[in-house]
Amino acid sequence: MSLGNPYIVDRPLAEGDPFVGRYDLLVGVAQGVRRGRQLVLVYGPARTGKTSFLRQLLKVLSADFLVVSVQLAWPEDGSPRQVMQDLRASIADELTAMLGEPVPDLGAALAAVRDREAVILIDGLSVTDLNGEPGADFVTQLQGFMARTPAVRFVVTVDGMPAGASLLNPALASLPSLELEPFTLEETEETLLRPATGRLTFDFAAIRRIWQLTSGHPYFVQLFGHLLFIRHAVAGRVGLHGVDQIVADVLAAAHPIMERIWQSCSSQTRVLLSLTNELQGRHGVLTVGELRDSARQHGAPLSDAGIEAGMQELLAVGVLRRLSADSYSFYSDLFRQWLLKYKPLAAILETLSMKRRLPMFATSRPWRPFSWRSAGLWLAAVGMLSAIIVLWNMRGSARRVAMESSPSATPSPFATRATLVIGPALGRIAYMAKDNPDAMWDIWVMRADGSDPQRLTDDPAHDMSPGWSPDGESIAFVSERDGNREIYVMKADGTQQINLTHHPSEDWSPAWSPDDSSIAFSSYRDGNWEIYVMGVDGSNPMRVTQNSAADYGPCWSPDSRQIAFHSNRDGNWEIYVVGRDGEGLRRLTEDEATDFAPAWSPDGKTVAFESYRDGNMEIYLMAADGSDVRTLSNEPYSNEHGPAWARDGTRLLYFSNRDGGWDLFSMRPDGTEKVNLTLSPYLEQGPRWHE
Repeated sequence: MSLGNPYIVDRPLAEGDPFVGRYDLLVGVAQGVRRGRQLVLVYGPARTGKTSFLRQLLKVLSADFLVVSVQLAWPEDGSPRQVMQDLRASIADELTAMLGEPVPDLGAALAAVRDREAVILIDGLSVTDLNGEPGADFVTQLQGFMARTPAVRFVVTVDGMPAGASLLNPALASLPSLELEPFTLEETEETLLRPATGRLTFDFAAIRRIWQLTSGHPYFVQLFGHLLFIRHAVAGRVGLHGVDQIVADVLAAAHPIMERIWQSCSSQTRVLLSLTNELQGRHGVLTVGELRDSARQHGAPLSDAGIEAGMQELLAVGVLRRLSADSYSFYSDLFRQWLLKYKPLAAILETLSMKRRLPMFATSRPWRPFSWRSAGLWLAAVGMLSAIIVLWNMRGSARRVAMESSPSATPSPFATRATLVIGPALGRIAYMAKDNPDAMWDIWVMRADGSDPQRLTDDPAHDMSPGWSPDGESIAFVSERDGNREIYVMKADGTQQINLTHHPSEDWSPAWSPDDSSIAFSSYRDGNWEIYVMGVDGSNPMRVTQNSAADYGPCWSPDSRQIAFHSNRDGNWEIYVVGRDGEGLRRLTEDEATDFAPAWSPDGKTVAFESYRDGNMEIYLMAADGSDVRTLSNEPYSNEHGPAWARDGTRLLYFSNRDGGWDLFSMRPDGTEKVNLTLSPYLEQGPRWHE
């Protein structure tokens, strides 16, 4: 193992470097070549590991074939015929080097190795090279070459995506191809943990955050690992806060790659990308209609046909992925964040001399004749707005009186948010919150309708993951104030904060048993994450699970006899149930997607959880035996996490980035009546309800 930084960001993977994922694709391509398939196109966005994939394929095929690897350079002014001639010359040179003797041309080189079938690995093409008539001409040239050399197989990598490439060049649709998919969460975890074994470990929350930010893009996962190793190798551990702190550094390091992608796009497509900065609260999900409206609002001269052509180009180069007929998402959220930081719309329009109006008049509309009907509607709207303002001010006054009458209340940074009273009239919600990504998490409580938030902890370290005692008099939580994560308990007003675990290893995710006898938690004290149970005073900790995989997130059944949790013990994150004594382990979910965060309903009949089976995190519900699985949240434009039940079972809490930041929401158990309880610019997560 290298003594330097183990994460590779400056070159493709070489023999001996850890190669994660893509094994099935590798085997599939190798089998296809052995069975006589003459051409395979391997697609993937820039820096997704295509060259590394070819190097692995070379190693796999070298025992059976003469394998030649060539780099294709497509000059800006080169014709497809010239490019094909250059490719033939490169192949001849490589074969000559292998033979150890000069040959006059490619035909002679192939004749000299007739006793061995040859595989040509071609790297360096992009969908922009294959666009339009030049691309179609090159495909024709390549097919003619293959027809003249039937014993030669070709594997060709292409920067871009197959669906978008066939839109730019229909000739590509008929050619056999595969796509290098992004890493799964498990592959992201392996990519981060394997190279730095014994030198750096990652909290699972940190791994999941990296996966969400990168969308599993292999290069960006490695880049996070590389930069986090520089910062945290001495400490030996990376937490969620460490990931959030380094996002700006990742964007800066990735800037040259992002800029190359940007420069490869046409001028109108760059304007289209910058327009996405103006679409707030959609988290990288775009529709053609929204972009059309935004273009008109900001005076960007893009026709409907231009927008459609731009979307096809972005699909082809791998910037966007299609979600439905007219909706798209960014392949990686990092590219969306890079656009926000480096490519503001006003600057792009000015640079391209496309801004035809002053910014302050960009949204002005043509003059229209006076209309009494319109005037009446406006007056009615003004009247309604005035009434709302009066009622809001009255509510604000009442809240100020209540806050001033309570000397223990901490002034709230969330006092300006608007809330809607819905659900149980009584009850309190504990949660973790911070005012910016670089701040520390603290524990807060608020009423069940989102009103009167009060901060309970105020420590220079993180305080996270609250959990109520059954009587509502105490709250267990996780704190890093002692230099590592420990389980603490405090009174519900924030007083008497006491460390329960006092252990040098990491302890996490406390859950108070309904019978008030125990607290379940996750701990790394035996060298991997396991579920433990201890007394409510921290006494007699007992290990419940016994597996070398990671077990997290305990949740008690209403009768306190069983504990649900999530684990990757079967190679994928699933929901399990075990008795509090460690007996009777059962697996509840079995899906290729990630399943997390079980939450038992108060009547014990159902279990809510979060799952990635729809391509984003959603809240799901299943029967307590794992049957009757159904989605509740149905929010394709965002991610929903951390379900938690109201004690009467009438509503579910969760946190979501649907409205632009991380907010707390509640909904009915059938997925209806969704309400944002903490609509604010701050980050709120991990809610727990007590009534």
